[in-house]
Amino acid sequence: MNKLKNILVRSAGVVMFAFLPGAAIGSVSTVGWVLGGLIGVGTVLASIVIFFGVQLAWDASLSDSDIEKGFRAAVAKHADSNPEVASAVQASANDTLEWSDLQELDESDR
Repeated sequence: MNKLKNILVRSAGVVMFAFLPGAAIGSVSTVGWVLGGLIGVGTVLASIVIFFGVQLAWDASLSDSDIEKGFRAAVAKHADSNPEVASAVQASANDTLEWSDLQELDESDR
């Protein structure tokens, strides 16, 4: 049940990040913004399904870490064309808090 929830939540994230760029491209082409958005989402989800298929063929199982790797790989693959997504992927991969970046606030900062 947790794996299904993990896939559904991550798929919602894929729809949010892939629909707008697809809609933007579709709006200036002959397909229109709705179909362009659907094509963008479909492209990303197809690459995730391919990753899952290869994983199942290789290990005959699918773990939570495999699900995370599949979604990260799909997002990273499409990050080449979008610098903001690439920056977010890099920040998520680092996933460490730099305490030196945090400072005490004094009254002049407020």
